[in-house]
Amino acid sequence: MGIRILTVVGAVLALGGPALAQTPSTPTAAGMTLQQFEAANGDKWFARVDANKDGKISPEEFEAFRAKSASDGADAAAKPSDKASKRAARMFARFDADHDGFISRSEANAVLAWRFKRMDANNDGVLSLEELNAKPGKAKVGI
Repeated sequence: MGIRILTVVGAVLALGGPALAQTPSTPTAAGMTLQQFEAANGDKWFARVDANKDGKISPEEFEAFRAKSASDGADAAAKPSDKASKRAARMFARFDADHDGFISRSEANAVLAWRFKRMDANNDGVLSLEELNAKPGKAKVGI
């Protein structure tokens, strides 16, 4: 189940390794720090998910983004399953650390930090190209 959640989080956050490796804020040989990871991905993701641009992500916005991400490449008319909707609700509740019913920018950064830590297989605080390009199942287990 942990790998499944990691995979879903990766898809939801749209943090594909090849896209990250091509970002201009990525140093060439050293890799990407957490701050660069957040700068390269956080604002873009938050802007895409925050549909009404009120500075917070509602459960409805999160579900709409998650459903769109899940249906990319699939049948656009397909409806998300109840199981997928329940999983999204659990993810939203986990990301909403202060339980106010919204994901704030700082809560989104915490999710990115969690994702970064999962991807940093050697715990050196920098994501190498190998770590950025690792398949979701190759991320280290346990935090």
